[in-house]
Parts: sequence; structure tokens; C-alpha cells
Amino acid sequence: MLLASAANKPPDKVEALGTPTGVAVSAANRRLTVAWRAMPGAASYKIAVRPKNELIPKWREYLVPSSPYTIENMWAMSGMEYEVRVAAVNIHGQSEWSGTVSMTAPVLQAAPADAISDFSPPLVGEVVAVDLHSQRPFANRSRWHWLISSADGLDRKVLPWRQSWEFRHYFMEPALQGKHLSVQVDYDKEGVSYSATAALGIVGAARALTTHLYDLQSSWAWLRWDRAHGGAIAPLGNDLLVATPHGRFALVRPAGEVAYLKGNVPMNQAELLAHPDKRRFQTFRVADILLKRHSAGRYELFVTHHYFTGECLRFRLSATTLLQQGATISVSSAWRTILEAEPCVSAAANLIQAGGRMLTDGPDHLLVVIGTHNQNKYAQDPASHLGKLVRVEIETGHTAVLARGLRNPQGLTRDAAGHLWETEHGPEGGDELNVLRPGGNYGWPQVSYGVEYGSRVNVPRAAEVGLHAGFIKPVFAWVPSIGISSLIVNDECLFPLWKDDLLIGALAGHALFRVRRDGTDVQYVERIEVGDRIRDLAQMPDRRLALLVDGGRVHFLRRSYAHCADEAKSNSVYAIDCPDTVGTVAKPAPSPTSSRETSR
Repeated sequence: MLLASAANKPPDKVEALGTPTGVAVSAANRRLTVAWRAMPGAASYKIAVRPKNELIPKWREYLVPSSPYTIENMWAMSGMEYEVRVAAVNIHGQSEWSGTVSMTAPVLQAAPADAISDFSPPLVGEVVAVDLHSQRPFANRSRWHWLISSADGLDRKVLPWRQSWEFRHYFMEPALQGKHLSVQVDYDKEGVSYSATAALGIVGAARALTTHLYDLQSSWAWLRWDRAHGGAIAPLGNDLLVATPHGRFALVRPAGEVAYLKGNVPMNQAELLAHPDKRRFQTFRVADILLKRHSAGRYELFVTHHYFTGECLRFRLSATTLLQQGATISVSSAWRTILEAEPCVSAAANLIQAGGRMLTDGPDHLLVVIGTHNQNKYAQDPASHLGKLVRVEIETGHTAVLARGLRNPQGLTRDAAGHLWETEHGPEGGDELNVLRPGGNYGWPQVSYGVEYGSRVNVPRAAEVGLHAGFIKPVFAWVPSIGISSLIVNDECLFPLWKDDLLIGALAGHALFRVRRDGTDVQYVERIEVGDRIRDLAQMPDRRLALLVDGGRVHFLRRSYAHCADEAKSNSVYAIDCPDTVGTVAKPAPSPTSSRETSR
């Protein structure tokens, strides 16, 4: 039984029980066996194990009944030295530790030189992708062990285990610039145990994204959820509040630390997971979150999300209270339902095209864009909320439909002139950037610049292929589709040379798009390669741009520190609060005049 990691020193000794003796350790394949002499009066024993050359040594404890004891699935890394201690525990739970016994794991057969493949040069704070393609099929793969060393190969240290839920991607610890990085993995293939190693190179500075007007510096935090799609982010001071696709909340601190909070969005997931066809509901999700500040430390938290009834699937707008007391954040369990979109979609339907972005509209109302949920007939039905821009009174839940003919709205924001911008998925081709106006009809499913998936047949009810006649046309459309997602209006504080530009995320495009505009006219669109499916965007008060990407990571972009040393770029539109040395956290900038409430 694995206990929580112990402190770096064992518990205080208890004179009455004595110290275990005769401790011996052996390792083979995926088993670590520890033996010692039994002790009178011992109710149980504790085993503590740690790699001797781990960068941050931690004892890993196991509570066991008697000697000998074999720790299953403990693959001692080939050639690495381990420290092992044993404690006898009396009926009062008191224990006394033996001295340290060292053990070196057996050296396994060397794998082929090219066994580890598909890796890229390591950079501070980024993912390094590795794989064992050439060795498949194999069995009993151990953890990937990441090691750093000096240039002469001495002082070799193992980084703490940081493994993602995805098979190939592993977290690279930040602040290791200039160190030599290598990786080791042990595995079985055709009855033989191998150890594969690869030198990945010297850890470089954080990657800079080159754009037309700026170089951007990237850092990121990892929340590590599964392959579920959805989720949303909202700034909470210089912290970032994250809602996972399945309704948990986490806080990402400015230095990248992640802390999950208590409380969940009420989605009735227990009943969903018990449903025999639960795999059909992969797009069941949280769609958006929005914070409305009421007083110091007290916010109203709004969430758009699905709710499973067993008979049908509801799309809801729910609210609760979020309290901030110093560094402590709490989410109330007292949720209330403000809106249930009509109709309730059949449980046999597909949940795609959910929409769900929100925006405040004065002190008492919210604007919500709701997708069709693949039920196209409702987009033009005045009695339905699906495929509409809806204004909701927060206190009563009363609704008014302001615009219709939307398919799958992914983003909603308002610019300084009051124009309401919306992004939405077309079918195959025809992702749209729209300016929504009260009473407007945007044409779905009668018209689209896209076509049906897998064919060149036009969208459900259009008379002509790829035209948008008879309805309000988008300001701009992407053909082929980019998998358009959330959008914001860039604040002057963040990137002055991008003042008032629209920043738009993309899923299939794996990129950020910057839209230069004049009022509601688009001058040009710049594609900025990010390499991940961007789900949501947020501007932080400390001049970072936060990007939530599928797979549970958050990218933070800011102007590159390279501008600090470039006299030609020392004016205000390039300069940032330059740190004394690269890696020092810059001073926070003043809060932008427009909050998440008005810039979403």
C-alpha cells in the first residue's frame, strides 16, 4: 500500500521499539524486494525508498505487514542507486527507522542506439516528445526518467517524475537552461529487459514565437486532464481560473503552479457514466465560465454546461458564489439554474455544436450564444434557444432572442465601439467571423460558405453551393475551416502594436489568428503558429495572454525579453517591465481598463 510521500527525513525515533536489522534489498524487472529480521512488538512495518541522485530527493513510503515484502510495479531504473529504510511500527503507530541501505538496480541489456526517437531540442518550460516507435511491440514500459547533468556528464540528477496523460509528451521542468538533458526508459521486448537512453541536448531558452510585429515568449502550465474537449478560463487577478471539460475547477498561479479547488459544476455525471451508451456523449462538457465581481473577494461565477437527465440532454446556464480570501479560493456548492435551453435534446442525439460563450450586458443581464446541438431545424425556430443569441436576465432567468441562424458559436466579445463580434464553426469550410446585431438572421441552415462533410453537397437547405445570399453575411470566413474557437479584443496594455485587433483561437488550425480591422472591416489576417488546439483565450492583468489548449495545458504568451536588450525596440510599444535577468518574474502591469466581463 503506497502512502503519501514522506518528508526528506524519517520520523523521530522511538526508543522502546528498537531499530530493524538485517535489511537487504534486491531488484528484478518490475519488482523491488526488501527483507529484514522480524521484531517482537511490531504491529507492522514501513518501507521508504528514494533514488539516491534525484534532484529533489523524496522518500516514497509503503505500509506492509511483514518481511519480506515485494513492491510490485516498482521498476528500479537500470544502473541507478537507491536508498532503502525500514521502520517497525508499534500499536501506537510509533516507529523507528533502520539506517540507510543502498542498492544499485541491475544493469539491463542496452537497447539499440536509435530506440528512443521523435524528440526535439529541449527548451525551458516546454514539452519534449519522445517515443519508442522502433521497439514496438514491447511490454512493461517503465516511466520515462529525465536526467540533467553538467557538460562533463558528472553530477547526474534525476528530475522529479512529471508524466502527462498522453503517451508521448512529458513535462520539462523550467529553470534548467544550460543543463544537459537526457532520457532513460526500461522496457521488456520478447522476454528480454532493455534499457534505452538518449541525449536530448542542452536546454535552451524559452521558445520565441515570431510574428509580424512582435517576438513572443512562451511559458505554460499543465493541468493534465484526459482527451475530453471543452473547458474555459477566466482571469482572477493575476491568477487564472480554469474549468475542466467535466466541471472541476483549478487555479493556475503566476509562477505556473496548479491547485485544484473543491466543488464541481452540477452536470449529473454519475448518471451519465452509468448509461450503457456513455461513449456517445464525448462532447458532454463545460462550455464557458464568467466572473462578475460584487465586492472585494466576492464574485458570482457563471457557467454554461450540459446536464444529463437520463431522457434528454439539457444545455444550462448555472451560477454560484466564488470567494477569494487572500490566497484561498472557494467555490460554493449552492448552485442555481438560471437558464435551461429549449428544447431538451434527445439523449440519442449528438452533442456537437454546443456553443455557449457568455458576455455581460449591463449589470443585470448576460448574453449567451447557443449552438444547434446538431439539430439544425431549431436555428430558425423562434420558439427555441438553439442556434440563437439570447439575452438572459440574471435574477429571473427571463430570456429574449436577439439574433438567430447560428450554427456553433465559439466566441463572443464586444469592442470599444460596442460592436458585438462572434466566431462560429461552419460545416466543412466556412468558419465565420460575424458582427451580431439585434434582430439579425445569419442564415443557418439555409446558407453557408461551407459544404456538408465528406461531400460537395451544399448545406441542408441552401439553393446554391457556397453562397450566402439572402441573409447577413459574415465579415470574414475561412475556407478551408480552421476549427475556429474563442476570440478577444486585444487590449493596448498587452500588445500596443496590436491595439484593438481581434485575437482568435483555432482548433484544427493549431494557431492564433490576429485580425486587423477598421471598425467592422477586416484589413488582413495574420496566422501565428502555436502548435496546439486553442480552446479559449484570456488577457491577464500582468500583460500575459493565456491560451487554454486541448489536453489540459495553458500557454502564456508575452512580449519576448529579447526586446529588453534591443535599443531599437526600447520605446513603449515594445518595452516591457524588463527583469534584471531572463527568468525573473516581471512586475505586474496596471490592470486593463476593460475586464473579462466586457472583453469576452
